[in-house]
Amino acid sequence: MVSGARPIRSVPTRPSAAAKGERRPFGRWLLGSSLYSLTLGYGTPRSFFAVAADSWPGDPVAGQRLLQTGEFAAGGSGGTVLPDSDDPPWQRAGAAPLWLDALNGFGWLRDLRDNGDLHGALLAAKLVDDWTNREWRWSPVTWKRDVLAARMVAWIRHYEWMAAAADPGFAARFVFSLGRQRVHLRRVARRGMVGHEAVAVYKALIFADLAFIRDGKHFEKSLEQSLARLSKFVKRYVLHDGIVSERAPHLQLTVLRHLIDVRAALVSAERRAPAELVAAIDRMAPMLRFFRHGDGGLALFNGTWEGDRRLIDLVLARTGSGEVAPSMALASGFQRLAAGTSLVIADAGSPPGRGMDGIAHAGTLSFEMSAAHERLVVNCGTYPGAPRDWHHFMRFTAAHSTAVVDDVNSTEITTHGALEYRAGNVLIDRADDAGAQWLDMCHDGYRSLYGIIHRRRLWLSPDGGDLRGEDSFLGYEGRPVTVPDRRYIVRFHLHPTVKATLAQSGQAVLMRLPSGRGWRLRATGAGIGLAESIYLGEEGRVRRTEQIVLVGQVPPEGTTVKWALTRMEG
Repeated sequence: MVSGARPIRSVPTRPSAAAKGERRPFGRWLLGSSLYSLTLGYGTPRSFFAVAADSWPGDPVAGQRLLQTGEFAAGGSGGTVLPDSDDPPWQRAGAAPLWLDALNGFGWLRDLRDNGDLHGALLAAKLVDDWTNREWRWSPVTWKRDVLAARMVAWIRHYEWMAAAADPGFAARFVFSLGRQRVHLRRVARRGMVGHEAVAVYKALIFADLAFIRDGKHFEKSLEQSLARLSKFVKRYVLHDGIVSERAPHLQLTVLRHLIDVRAALVSAERRAPAELVAAIDRMAPMLRFFRHGDGGLALFNGTWEGDRRLIDLVLARTGSGEVAPSMALASGFQRLAAGTSLVIADAGSPPGRGMDGIAHAGTLSFEMSAAHERLVVNCGTYPGAPRDWHHFMRFTAAHSTAVVDDVNSTEITTHGALEYRAGNVLIDRADDAGAQWLDMCHDGYRSLYGIIHRRRLWLSPDGGDLRGEDSFLGYEGRPVTVPDRRYIVRFHLHPTVKATLAQSGQAVLMRLPSGRGWRLRATGAGIGLAESIYLGEEGRVRRTEQIVLVGQVPPEGTTVKWALTRMEG
């Protein structure tokens, strides 16, 4: 499907500071040394205050499987996890990195908690002890910053549940290990943090400081610093329209959940959340609703998959915000057209900036469409644990429902995964007329190579039964295209449940949804056809599907292809 998509502008980017640090042999040796380990135990806390017990739902089936067989699955991989095993799992050779991250993050504690078996807490305490006994020294696997932050929060929030089943010495061992992990996280939180990871790290430090708050004034001071840093960061990181800087719906959900947790922890300690944190939650909640399709799942932009609909419902409920989704996001550029039972979500913004682009896709001007609770036009999406090659290909422009010129990405994805030559000057005009909605968008991602500007216009009828579009490939400011006769393809990736067939002697495509509803796509100015596609929007599944393609060439004077996606009555 995207094998022909070939980025031809490959500029190596500088590795991040974290990547540089991981390649420094002396630094890695020092962190893993006994000397460094000794510095982590200085001033170990003597008291512990249980902070905001975890109330997010776990997976009882997964918890029961772990309890009965020792089998733990995550990120598309599985393995045996048993305390005091001759094959310790925490840094197991050959294990998938995502599996190790999930295991060492201890998010699965809630699975054991919710399985209903009283032995779950005892197993959890034994596994915490096993980790503490084996992983007391730093390692790049078990002490990785984001994994460390997740583990600290999971331990703190499940402490009372585990301690009730553990032996009397568990509390002292737990506090000693947690205190050491906190010291290291404070050290590595001083530099190089960007995006959602920074929110997760500040959250973990806040939880730890609250847990040890009765042990001295320095924990109070540390808490104030962490809250101030989180407030300052969130004010900058969450854009004015309420969308996170990575412009990724799944991270919108993740970060909102983090902030809700911080607020809950502060409330449990009878403290007031900073105004910046409360304001961020209030801004983010309606934008999470903005990204939901009629089926309740998320739109597939910038590395997102559909997600857990029940979790999304729960997160939104806990925000306390009932504000409805707006029609547009001014700072990030996303647009939403809703009429009747039809919903269109379009990416009309520039790709994320440097530092926020590690998972960003080259999908400028792509759109998704759902009809009632059924998805029709989609982007290909991706999910954690997807095959590595597919994960890379899904970032290409060709994996999105937009136009691609000469099989080249509209924004370059470098060999290091960052973005270069971004599709810039993304312009948007929106209008409403007698219930109909217009979008007029363009970007210059192909200007430097071919002198081409891609302009896309969308019109949705008042009843939602007619979506019309124009994709134009024009020279800059009315000039001729500098490199003409390049092929363009306008792609409409279809959800796997949609059945498509060519009709009217190849002049149209008929689509049938699972409910039996039908849609038809017609086009003028380009050839129309069906091709294979792939869908990674459901976690753990790679599904074959189809895409509609409109194919043509760009002459010196430019060209326009017009299309109409119409609901079929009866």
